[in-house]
Amino acid sequence: MANAVILFGLCLYLSWIDFRYKRIPNRALGAGFVLISIMEYVLSSPREWLMAGLFAILSLLVFGWISWHRPLALGMGDVKLFALVCYGLGVRDFVLVLTIASLAAFLVSLVLLLIRKVSIKCEVPFAPFVTIGLAVILYMSKTS
Repeated sequence: MANAVILFGLCLYLSWIDFRYKRIPNRALGAGFVLISIMEYVLSSPREWLMAGLFAILSLLVFGWISWHRPLALGMGDVKLFALVCYGLGVRDFVLVLTIASLAAFLVSLVLLLIRKVSIKCEVPFAPFVTIGLAVILYMSKTS
């Protein structure tokens, strides 16, 4: 769960940057990658570390392909953030975080559309919703 705490702290910072500037800085993602790699090396077996890396690469390829074909739907900063979260949490928790984040983004976007604060073409920063998903994961791990 140490990786989730590191990712949550990083995502708080990235959420603020993404909300304010609509971008996710590579330096912050690189620093997060280094921290998560150290934690994976220290706390995981080589097999777990390798599997986490492979699934992160797969995540990067799948979401990168989506971003390449639909750049307005998904930015490359989000793609790299997804890969980092997948690397740090593993596939099961990553899917849970992504599901919670997508549901939260859908609900917020729907409300904003209904009260006519945004148009259908408006870009929504996704890092804050990933942070919400990580917060739920952290909360669920502490209550169980």
